[in-house]
Amino acid sequence: MNNNHCITIKQKTIGAGTPAVCVPLASKTDEQILEQARRIAMTKGVDVAEFRADYYEGLADTSRLKSLMNEIREILGDILLLFTIRSEAEGGEPLLFSSPTLCALNQYVIENKLADLVDIELFSGNENVEALVLRAHEQGIYVIMSNHDFYATPSKEIIIERLCRMQSMGADIAKIAVMPQNKQDVLTLLSATECMYREHATGPIITISMGPLGAISRVSGELFGSAMTFAAMGQASAPGQIPVEELSDMMKKMNRYCI
Repeated sequence: MNNNHCITIKQKTIGAGTPAVCVPLASKTDEQILEQARRIAMTKGVDVAEFRADYYEGLADTSRLKSLMNEIREILGDILLLFTIRSEAEGGEPLLFSSPTLCALNQYVIENKLADLVDIELFSGNENVEALVLRAHEQGIYVIMSNHDFYATPSKEIIIERLCRMQSMGADIAKIAVMPQNKQDVLTLLSATECMYREHATGPIITISMGPLGAISRVSGELFGSAMTFAAMGQASAPGQIPVEELSDMMKKMNRYCI
């Protein structure tokens, strides 16, 4: 991959060579999440842990959230921590509270520097997005801007347009995940990835075709231009995630024989 498309966070480079591997922390209780973190810390080949906070039962209690995230970071050591509250509209768990808002919770994590990266959804309101990106960068936190379509695969042109829009709004990493209805949809996602990387990308991009049909996209990022892939350890956070040990082995073989 082109080194101009890389970023380095805590000595981990994303966007060069074999894609970074991200594993979700997706459980309800503090104890379950911390146990997942310990397992991740002992697993070879994991670069990023994604705390899927929409699964967490204590999300609305910011003091409890802060304490938990500090413990997670201590356990993870050099593994990067990504904070994500996935909205229900984009495949997240239903939230049982209205206050604090998702924007306020992201702001709290940013202000307290509780993560290395935060996920901000492209369609969460331009004013919210712009304010969160600005403050994250002021605090030295990187932004993955994302969009998830669990029902269809948009056209190649729309995929590229959304990724470009994320870049223009200050994303450090632009991410899109889509659901294929047939093999052609998977090819559409891969073609859009290659074109985006070659012609438009100013930093790392993440592209995913979800479900079993799209699983090839989780393995072939180095070939087409996607800089990070998401693997499962225990409960998957999205359809089609491959167990982390198998995914790492598959990407090593891809690198050896196909790149």
